Amino acid sequence: MNLQWPFFGAGGKGWTGFDAVDSGYCAVSVRNTSGKPQVVGYAQSSGMAYGADAIRELGGKVGSAGFPCTLALARTDYQVLVVPEPAVLESELQASLRWSLASMIDYPPDEANIAWMRIPTEEYQPGHEKQLYAIVARDSIVSPQAGWFEEAKLPLKTVDIRETALRNIAILLEKKNEGMGLLSFGPNGVTATFTFNGELYLDRFIAQPMDEIVEGDEQKRQKFFDRVAQQVYQSMELITRTHPFIGIERVVVGPTPAPMDLARHLAGKLPVSVQLLDLAEVVDLSAAPQLNKPEIQARCLVALGAALRGVRRSK
Repeated sequence: MNLQWPFFGAGGKGWTGFDAVDSGYCAVSVRNTSGKPQVVGYAQSSGMAYGADAIRELGGKVGSAGFPCTLALARTDYQVLVVPEPAVLESELQASLRWSLASMIDYPPDEANIAWMRIPTEEYQPGHEKQLYAIVARDSIVSPQAGWFEEAKLPLKTVDIRETALRNIAILLEKKNEGMGLLSFGPNGVTATFTFNGELYLDRFIAQPMDEIVEGDEQKRQKFFDRVAQQVYQSMELITRTHPFIGIERVVVGPTPAPMDLARHLAGKLPVSVQLLDLAEVVDLSAAPQLNKPEIQARCLVALGAALRGVRRSK
């Protein structure tokens, strides 16, 4: 099964987004409306259950009838590589990328699913080297997961990645011509997603088992906060150097798996505004009130972002 790359304008009536991490699946169904996208269903595995039976069970709980499904791959299931855009015809781009990526992966390129997305700089930096995000996933990892959806009789139409799922959240929060960072939390770390005018420009993953922070003492938590602040600041500096047309004006801190004062800590360390994410500002949660709980939002943010495929905020 080839990766189908997310693109805007492909939302249709809505999507059901699935995400699988250490604690099993989370699934979120989102209906596209003329106003805020509406969450119409949410469910997560009661334990570490994977495969067709778990997918079928969750699909029946999230009101996914009629909605195509998209699956956000686990971070360890794929690579995102920044590569020069080959100077070939559009029709030849896929084959050219497969050839050029052969030396960057540790398995035969014929066994790879390859997708790509342009890093949009030409409008702002004429003459700058054109680059792509190349997404590479081994078919032996992707195909079995696609097979589980087929067995569960749920229509898996696309395979997504975490970077673009989180981008879908970020662009609902963006203001026009604003560079913005979104921090999101998962069981294994924090993701910093930087966007500008609806496009992804940088993603940085800060590996850290969250249970160690939630259960740890204040000294350990403060050390982690300092590390996040440093990584975010370095990311902002990197964007300034490589994409000087982007000014990061705001960092939005997503929901955390347990109460922690990271936003206030970052506000004292970063030279930009730091805010807490108010998901209800951009997504209608009235039909899924469980998602008002920050710990559930933290668990299901990637699944929600995947289900927001094709959605742009009305400005």
